[in-house]
Amino acid sequence: MDKLQLFNNLVNMASLDDKFTDQEIEFLVSRAERWGIPNDEFETILVGIHEQGPTFEIPAAQSDRQTLLEEMIRMMAADGELAAVEKELLATVSGKMEFSADEFKLILEGVIAGR
Repeated sequence: MDKLQLFNNLVNMASLDDKFTDQEIEFLVSRAERWGIPNDEFETILVGIHEQGPTFEIPAAQSDRQTLLEEMIRMMAADGELAAVEKELLATVSGKMEFSADEFKLILEGVIAGR
């Protein structure tokens, strides 16, 4: 999964509740800068969400799925807290990406611990 696809998934995930928090925006902007995603690509993704609604692409490779899940955890924890509802959503997504409950727990703990 290339960085643009990863970023697209993160933006779509952040839009699921029909709003972007300041922390989500800051996180997404930092990722766009880190991954070299131009502003016009960011805007194209936002327009697509506005016109078609959020979409989510599950990567084929397990390593890409783990990377995506880790970035989603980081984004949801960007406000300094990972609420129970966010953990539930992440657990559901991890199940769709074919992670076991134990694998999800290990990934979650690893990201929270800064690994």
